[in-house]
Amino acid sequence: MISSIWRDFSISATVAGFIALLATYSGPMLIVVQAGQSADLSLQIMSTWIWALSIGAAIVGLVLSVTYRIPVIGAWSTPGVALLITALSQYSFSDVIGCYLVLAVIVALLGWSGLFTKLIERLPISILSAMIAGVLFQFCAKIFQSLQAVPRLVLPVIVVYLLCRRIIPRYALAFALLVGLILAMVNSPVTDYDPGLALVQPVMTTPTFSSATLFGLGLPLLLLALTQYATGVAVLKSAGYEVSARTIVGVSGLVSVPLALFGCSGINPAAIVGALCSGPECHADPSRRYVAGIVCAIGYACIGVFGLSVVAMFALLPSALITVLAGLALLSTLVSSLTSSLMQEKDREAALITFIVTVSGMSFFGLGSALWGLIAGLIFSNILSWPGFGKIIPNRLRGYVK
Repeated sequence: MISSIWRDFSISATVAGFIALLATYSGPMLIVVQAGQSADLSLQIMSTWIWALSIGAAIVGLVLSVTYRIPVIGAWSTPGVALLITALSQYSFSDVIGCYLVLAVIVALLGWSGLFTKLIERLPISILSAMIAGVLFQFCAKIFQSLQAVPRLVLPVIVVYLLCRRIIPRYALAFALLVGLILAMVNSPVTDYDPGLALVQPVMTTPTFSSATLFGLGLPLLLLALTQYATGVAVLKSAGYEVSARTIVGVSGLVSVPLALFGCSGINPAAIVGALCSGPECHADPSRRYVAGIVCAIGYACIGVFGLSVVAMFALLPSALITVLAGLALLSTLVSSLTSSLMQEKDREAALITFIVTVSGMSFFGLGSALWGLIAGLIFSNILSWPGFGKIIPNRLRGYVK
């Protein structure tokens, strides 16, 4: 097994996995820290929280990538963690842990029972692709927002990427990353930073259960989790991989159950960084892209062991650099998602509605625009395709039409 992985090793896939790692810890992980600080959690509990999320993502990504040779990137729901910034002020931490535990068990049962697969099969691929495109569009648009904010750092990275994309397309992202790191060190040299690495000592929290937490926090988290799973699986399928949603959801839920006692809000296949590692920018050969999942999983495990001290080191890199690199890597996936969403003529308008709602960033009841985009697209699609609807309205309006 190790020899076959070594044969499939490539610089481009390694870079994609590394960028996925940077993208995860430069944004979502900082939200975890912010949520913990808002609830005045101790440094030990926050370190345990980060350890649980990192180790869970590492296990899911490593097991699925190695077993099925597909680039699965473990992740956690960023909107779900963002909900905790306000939720932790309303519910006790032990109640939140109990909610995590119940949620993980439900997800595992949905996965292994096959019910999740049946739910996914009822969702048109064009609408799912439109939802993915909407999420990626927002991310790719930040390339030019970063260009406006930090032109001296971002413009050279874009120029190098463009030139290398024409000459050596497979390694365009690698050279862009190299130039970006050099510019970041020149513009903001770090001379007095002492990382102070220390191993995390995980602390388990005894769960408690309350109906208010299970409904007020658990229901939105469950809907968000289902959306994350649907998006993550759809990203892999749109890249041409034959994946079993039953296995992916089941394994992710099973891994999340014991780690919930340490603060893991649930592990799922990544969508945005997953698209980064499953597209042609990762490697021209789809069968060799799984190496990116392995690289990212190893990075998760290392960072999880050292907790907050390593996260602080990632925070030293300019956020604009991470945003631009990830956005550039996702351009080709955005093109394929948009193309797939508009291929089916009967669902074209519904897919467009899904895309618009997702891009809008609207949020109701703590649920993000990706979920509302999916709901809007499904409603639009069902109304347009329901035979009975067309039989009622035209009869009532027939006299007016004449």
